[in-house]
Amino acid sequence: MLATRCYSTFRLVNGSTGDPVLYIDSPGRDNAFLFDAGDNSRLSMTELADLDAVFISHHHVDHFIGLDRIVRANLDRDKTLQIFGPEKTIQKVYDRIKSYEYQFFPFQKIVLRVHEILPHCIRTALLECTQRFPKPVIEEVPRDGLLIYETRDAFVEAVHVEHTVSCLAYALVEKPGWQIDCVKLTAQGLSTGPWISEALTKIQSRVSLNTKFQIPDHEPRTLGKILRECFSQSPGSRVAFVTDTVWNESVRDALLPITQGAWRLYCDCFYAREQAAQAAIHRHMTTDHAAELARLAAVDELILIHFATRYVDNYSKLLDQVRPHFPNVTAEFSN
Repeated sequence: MLATRCYSTFRLVNGSTGDPVLYIDSPGRDNAFLFDAGDNSRLSMTELADLDAVFISHHHVDHFIGLDRIVRANLDRDKTLQIFGPEKTIQKVYDRIKSYEYQFFPFQKIVLRVHEILPHCIRTALLECTQRFPKPVIEEVPRDGLLIYETRDAFVEAVHVEHTVSCLAYALVEKPGWQIDCVKLTAQGLSTGPWISEALTKIQSRVSLNTKFQIPDHEPRTLGKILRECFSQSPGSRVAFVTDTVWNESVRDALLPITQGAWRLYCDCFYAREQAAQAAIHRHMTTDHAAELARLAAVDELILIHFATRYVDNYSKLLDQVRPHFPNVTAEFSN
């Protein structure tokens, strides 16, 4: 159930038919993740300003054109926004930043920490507004394993896949522990807000559960009462995001470690099985490939994404081809 997950919002912004953009967030906390930076016009500036990190699969326009809007939403924030992507991400982000003129007001303190994920190392550079975005100085550290980023609530893994350009697939892995329960919250007549993060921090820091805590516009109550009435224990879960890759043995072996046992797999399905030859040429997956990955990884749910426009009047065909091989498959269609 979503109620016991750290992240209660899983929004495929443009559905299965538009630019693959996945927005993941939890209520009352500035810890949202964005997987891919394509068209994000359906996200509000407030939602984008809540971002903690952006994970870019590759630099094709339908996966990268929304970067400017992300920067605009965060420009006036005093925060560090993490941006991850494949080789050349630092230069490409820097080029976008420097293409604009800025007034550089004192309150503009945004820092972009940009990371390039390479097979054996991670390159990192800071782009600082207070320093007027000077040319980035790149640092390089060895990379060992799948992990590329970690927060208090989750960590993110990445692997390289095979597209027409350098491309990454990602997995968000929630850590087990106490998480806000939206069902309980509604039953208590409480609203989301910064108090959630403050209360959870105290609980995780082992502050006495008899300690009184003030929820805005409500009577003070103990942390123990808040824990019982607003939170539930989550076992943690894995959500994988795979887009724009050919399907072959090496890609299969790369993807299985980050998709194995996933609660949800968002998976590239650009072509029906009849277009397998085109899929190989343009380095995309077909319905058969998506079904095979979901079955091998034993995921709970498969959500097909990135449908080609050639199927605009017959998207159900793609689902029908997958369902006999992996029954728990869906697609999302935006309004």
